[in-house]
Amino acid sequence: MPVVRISDDAGDTMTLLDINERFFPVLRTPGYDQETEIRGMESWEARCNDVLVCAYPKSGTHWVWEIVNMLINQKATRIPSMKESAMLEGSSRNIMQSMSSPRILNTHLLFCDIPRDFVEKKCKIIHILRNPKDVAVSFYNHHVRLLDYEYSGTWRSYLPRFLSGRVDYGSWFDNVLHWHEATKSLPNGSIHVMTYENLHTSTEEEIKRLAEFLGVGCNNTLSREICEMCSFSVMKQDKDPLEDASEWKHGEPGMYRKGQVGDWRNWFTVAQNEMFTAVYEQKMADSDITLEYGHDKV
Repeated sequence: MPVVRISDDAGDTMTLLDINERFFPVLRTPGYDQETEIRGMESWEARCNDVLVCAYPKSGTHWVWEIVNMLINQKATRIPSMKESAMLEGSSRNIMQSMSSPRILNTHLLFCDIPRDFVEKKCKIIHILRNPKDVAVSFYNHHVRLLDYEYSGTWRSYLPRFLSGRVDYGSWFDNVLHWHEATKSLPNGSIHVMTYENLHTSTEEEIKRLAEFLGVGCNNTLSREICEMCSFSVMKQDKDPLEDASEWKHGEPGMYRKGQVGDWRNWFTVAQNEMFTAVYEQKMADSDITLEYGHDKV
């Protein structure tokens, strides 16, 4: 496997998988050939009733994946499996083919990298956006705590790494702009776009919008029950039923941390915020994307 160690400006390295100059997390699942599966993913077959939840890492993928499962099943009950078990780039063609329908799948891939069959068969695709300052903070904590990355850099040295895309799945800016263009290029309504921040502030309304897109029922009782079951406090307390504590530093699983909007304020210095804003304004100059940052906007 083309495993590489990518350095930041301070010399701290992060272990990643490099496939065609795109970075992925290294998955050491026994019997799983990660490189072969990713390289061959373009030809994977979709099913017409597949649902695909897509987002840049740490943007609410797991949250929405849980909600979609509950809406499809019409029951506010969490399924006894991890998001990663239904993740395109974290599983194999054979495992995907063995899953029963409807398949609720997820990915952090770019739109151009998902199997073409998902578009040809007009599968339901959901794209989630989250403000990049909170994404950066959450991704940093993910990287320093998950052992497979072998990374111990400081927040100070990490932020330039994040801004330049020297992390798995590359640049937040490139990812978001790529998906934005894909959404505009497809027929109206082909991709359901939602934001992490709106899901926080208007959870039940967003659940009902999602249900309408999926073409399933969602009365007030179901939306309220899903809202309660998928609250961050409940999900953090329940954790993933199969999450392996040995994969995390000090044996403490860290998939759920704070789940807040605006936590970046506890991390960014004034200078870092100015640096971030300058990069954002340059990268997003031609974009009409607007995101909430917790009482302010970039």
